Amino acid sequence: MAVSRIGGDEWDQIPDDELEETIGERLWGLREMFPDVFRCKLESSVDWSIWAAKHAFSFVKSALWIVSSSMMILVLPYVIEKERSEYEKSQVAQQRQMLLGPSAAVSAAKQ
Repeated sequence: MAVSRIGGDEWDQIPDDELEETIGERLWGLREMFPDVFRCKLESSVDWSIWAAKHAFSFVKSALWIVSSSMMILVLPYVIEKERSEYEKSQVAQQRQMLLGPSAAVSAAKQ
């Protein structure tokens, strides 16, 4: 594909649908609008933002792992024991109701 030099007035005569310019080419052309100092600062800001986002994600991932595993170790046994205790109380109330009738179970629940 041969590259031809087209003057400024000739660009105006080419229909817009025949111009084949990619987004990358447009962005590359826009970089000439800004001074080198601004581009360097922008590039370093973007690099720092990417670095910070990666490290923040890594920290959140590690913290979530620590919190979830700690909760499993510390809280889960308590929850299981509480459920077992409530189950035993309901079994005792059910046995009392079967042996003494419904009024005994209600009076035991009030105590």
